[in-house]
Amino acid sequence: MIAGGLVAGRGRGEPTMERVKRVLFDNFEIVLVAVLTMGAAYTVLIASNKLAFLNFFYIPVLLAAYFLGRRRGVLAGVVAVLLIGLYAVISPDLFSGSVAIPGLNIFLWGAFLIVTAYVVGTLYDLKTQSARDLQQAYEGILEIVAKFIDAVDDYTQDHSVRVSVLGKKIALSMGMSEADAEDIRVAGLLHDIGKLDINLGVLTKASALTPEEWNHMKTHTTKGSSMLEPMGGMLKEVLPIVRFHHEYYDGSGYHGVAAEDIPLGARVLAVADSYDAMITDRPYRKGRTPREAKVEIEERVGLQFDPEVVAAFTLVMRDEVQVA
Repeated sequence: MIAGGLVAGRGRGEPTMERVKRVLFDNFEIVLVAVLTMGAAYTVLIASNKLAFLNFFYIPVLLAAYFLGRRRGVLAGVVAVLLIGLYAVISPDLFSGSVAIPGLNIFLWGAFLIVTAYVVGTLYDLKTQSARDLQQAYEGILEIVAKFIDAVDDYTQDHSVRVSVLGKKIALSMGMSEADAEDIRVAGLLHDIGKLDINLGVLTKASALTPEEWNHMKTHTTKGSSMLEPMGGMLKEVLPIVRFHHEYYDGSGYHGVAAEDIPLGARVLAVADSYDAMITDRPYRKGRTPREAKVEIEERVGLQFDPEVVAAFTLVMRDEVQVA
């Protein structure tokens, strides 16, 4: 299988442990409350050295601060202190056997717990803001690069932006994760970057390409993925989409890859790219209407396009018409 699992990995065929991690993270607050409650119950009912066991609460509270930020981390600390404080008020003798002044120790423990959560949560918030700023800069650079790519040919102005938007809509309609859909959006912005290394005369030729010119044009997918490869992990999931977005479902595309061996993201982008190309005027033909392009894509199901992707595309187009 050629790169087939690189894009589909996070949404489909997900390993059991990864699914468990995702479920736990998605329900982190519920899990946190359960852990705090069970910890308080254990401290009160079972632990022999109750004051010492209070340090257990640093684990869930610090995890909350690290993963959810300052506000929720402090809130988790307050909940832990209130739970223990409530037990101490209801049964004052619970902690009295451990130290001479249990109330003071509980107060100091609670204060340190909340302050620690505040500090860790603040660091998390600062890190998140920095990551957000970096993401915005990254998005801006991608948009600029996409504009630059499309500027090579007057007939493809904003093509990459339109493909990226439609590709993400199709991905979300298929039930793919936000992360996978975002990879497809980024790939849409960059899918034609390899054309920067294609002869301009070939790109702008008003008549049909010769076999030699066509073979030269087809190299833009591999050239594109090679250009992006030095970016490393940041675009790791995008590379196979860019490389294989001109594959046909029946295996008659650029590289001869077929069906499920084509990365799912590339199958999605193939539909979005083809649709936008169909409705765009070219030097040698006038663009089709959206309806004509939609019908043509549906006619190529199982040949050029993945049936499941086309079904999602049809739903997206139907919703677009209803909104319009």
